[in-house]
Amino acid sequence: MTHSSPPDPDTSDENYARCRVETVIAIPATTFFDWYMFEPIENFMLGTLIVPPITGTEPVSGPKWGKAGACRKIFFKDGTTSLERILETNLPASYRYQPWAYTSPVRLLSDYAVSTMQAIPEGGNCRIVWDYGFHPRNAIARPLLQLFVTLDWKRNLANGLEVIKAHLEAHGTAKSISETRG
Repeated sequence: MTHSSPPDPDTSDENYARCRVETVIAIPATTFFDWYMFEPIENFMLGTLIVPPITGTEPVSGPKWGKAGACRKIFFKDGTTSLERILETNLPASYRYQPWAYTSPVRLLSDYAVSTMQAIPEGGNCRIVWDYGFHPRNAIARPLLQLFVTLDWKRNLANGLEVIKAHLEAHGTAKSISETRG
C-alpha cells in the first residue's frame, strides 16, 4: 500500500486556520495519555452535521501508534479518508500530530493540519488543551477554511472532548469507551 509523504509543517502559527478546545477532567494528568493514545478514535470522534464520524483506523508505517513517526489511515463514515502521523511525543504531558492526504472536500481548502494535545496538571485534575490548525492551500482558501474551523471543526473537537470527559469521570482509565457502553 503506497501513501503520499506528509508535507513538512509550516513553522509559523499565523499560517494556519486555528481553534482551541479545553476541558478539565477529574483524573490525574499523568494517566491521561496512557489511556488516550490507545483509545480507538472512533469511540469519541462522532462528527457533526458537516464532519462525518470516524469509523476506524489502520496502521500505515513506522513504529506502533503512540510513538513519534507512527502513521495511520483514518476512515470516515462517508467513505473519505485521511492519513495521520505523530510528529513528536512528550508523554505524559503532550503529543503533536499531523493529519494530511484528505479525500474529503476539506482537501480543496487545506493540504494538512497540525495539532497538539496537552494534559496539564491542575490540582488533582487534568486540563486537556487541544490546539488544531489547518494549513490553507492558498490565501484565497484561508478565510473559508477559518470559517469551517470556527463554525464546525471546533465543535467536532469539543464534542470529542465531552465524550472523553464523561467516560473518564464515570469509569476512569481502566477500560475503553466501547467496553462501558450498554
